[in-house]
Amino acid sequence: MLSIKRARIAVAFSLIALYLLWNLGGLDCKNQDYLTTTTNNRASIPPAQLPCRNLPGANETLVVLRTGSTELVNRFDVHLSTSLRCFVNYLIFSDYEEDFRGEHILDALADVDPGILDYNPDFELHRRLSRHGRTSLDPAELAASAPDRFAIMTGKADNPGWKLDKWKFLPMVNKTLHERPDMKWYVFMEADSFILWSTLQQYLATLDPTKAIYAGKQMLIANDMFAHGGSAFIVSQPALRIVVDYYSAHKAEIEKFTDGHWAGDCVLGKTFTDAGVPFTNAWPAFQVDYPGLVQYTRADVRPNADKLRLWCGTPVSYHHMSAAMVEEMWDFEQDWISHNDPVS
Repeated sequence: MLSIKRARIAVAFSLIALYLLWNLGGLDCKNQDYLTTTTNNRASIPPAQLPCRNLPGANETLVVLRTGSTELVNRFDVHLSTSLRCFVNYLIFSDYEEDFRGEHILDALADVDPGILDYNPDFELHRRLSRHGRTSLDPAELAASAPDRFAIMTGKADNPGWKLDKWKFLPMVNKTLHERPDMKWYVFMEADSFILWSTLQQYLATLDPTKAIYAGKQMLIANDMFAHGGSAFIVSQPALRIVVDYYSAHKAEIEKFTDGHWAGDCVLGKTFTDAGVPFTNAWPAFQVDYPGLVQYTRADVRPNADKLRLWCGTPVSYHHMSAAMVEEMWDFEQDWISHNDPVS
């Protein structure tokens, strides 16, 4: 966690204010100049003029956004006018390669074993998209703009997009290293994640990029500890190289394990462990929900933790964010950066 006293105090007050404002129905800051500009016409502001654009460390960080063909319009689209405009380097992966509103989206599943692609029932949607494109999508298959955060723990097993999602993680990680092998940090997020770009860079600045680091919000399935995919997670280049080498050597075995599992982020975490890269718990910087549902009074009870309440910690990411929430949070962060020192 970031431990700079000034940052803790500033973020503590901002989170309290954000929590109250969120539950009262929206952001209504006294200083409206930047918020008003971005809210009314975000896309018209050149990226170079955005407060988030040129932060220290940004050039050495690659953001990898994982999405799906069924959620491009209602969940991914908002990032085109918000988050992606802050990221200097990024890749977008889905279950279908296409160009969407000026962005090229890679097929995370392209290198899965051909026999699985052609015959595994999980890939029915992928086969349909490959033959007929997104016009073959049924309206009932499309994701809503607000994620269902109350879905059962085993996910939406009857959703064709969900069935494919677990297969994306390791092929995506493998493709990421081959596409961009030169980055210090790789940050993986989903379409309903939100990353506070300024605090992420502060967080990364406290870590050693020469070490094998795999960190995020801790989750546990059976005996496998892993970083929750929706909360976003970070991987250093050494860790990425280790797991990709292991994946290349054990691809058939890992695909068989994936077939019998339901959570791709757990499969990825187990592969990191098997490859010799330990998991690092980055909670509470990485949150599993959106600000209005975070239990701010909950204490950090981890061994050797400072026992501070959550509102004393600096947030890096949120999950289950609707498109409207992403817009409000992005506007909030731009205003925050423009009136505060984003480095300290």
